[in-house]
Amino acid sequence: MTNPEDPGWRPSLRDLRWLAIPVVGPVVRVRARRAEPNGLVALRSVFLTAVAALLVFVFLLGFIAPRDGEDRGWVPWAVAVIGIASLAYVARVRRRPLPTTSPEALARTYRALFFIGVGGAEAAALGGLVGVFLGAGNWVYFVGLAFGLVGLRMIAPTRSDIGRRQREITAAGSSISLLDALISVPTR
Repeated sequence: MTNPEDPGWRPSLRDLRWLAIPVVGPVVRVRARRAEPNGLVALRSVFLTAVAALLVFVFLLGFIAPRDGEDRGWVPWAVAVIGIASLAYVARVRRRPLPTTSPEALARTYRALFFIGVGGAEAAALGGLVGVFLGAGNWVYFVGLAFGLVGLRMIAPTRSDIGRRQREITAAGSSISLLDALISVPTR
C-alpha cells in the first residue's frame, strides 16, 4: 500500500479492498503511515503477542477440554519437569555473551537470543497443552503456563534486561549502546 498522506496518492483496487473493511481498514491505513519502524518496539510487540497467545489458550481450553480428566498422576509431574528444564534453558540463553563488533551484530544477536528464549519458555506451556490433550484435564495447562510466563519474564526485553546486558557490554570494553542498536538497526 502506498502512503495515503502523499498528495498524489490514488487508491488502488487492493487499497480500496482493505479500506472497505470497517476495523481492519483504518489499522492498515495507520500502519502505512509509519515512516520508520523501531526495532525495540517491534521486539516488545512480539513479546506481548507471545504472552497473549499463551493466555488465549486458557479461554479456548474451557471449550475444548474437560476440567477434570482421567487420573493420570504422572502428567503434571512431567509438565513440571519440562517447565524446570525450559527455565534452565532460558537462563542459559540469557547468559550467552553478545558480540561487540558492530551495532548490527549486537542487535541481531540480541534478537536471535530473544526468539530462542521465547521458544524455550513456550515449551513449558506447550508441555501443559500436551498434558491436557493426554486427558489429564485442562488444569494441567496452568502448571505449564506458570513456567512459561516465568520464562517469558526472564527473557523479556525490558529496561532492566537491556541495562544488565549493557553493563556486560561495557565490562567487555565496548562503547556500543545496545539500546541504540536495537532502536536503529532494522529488524529485517
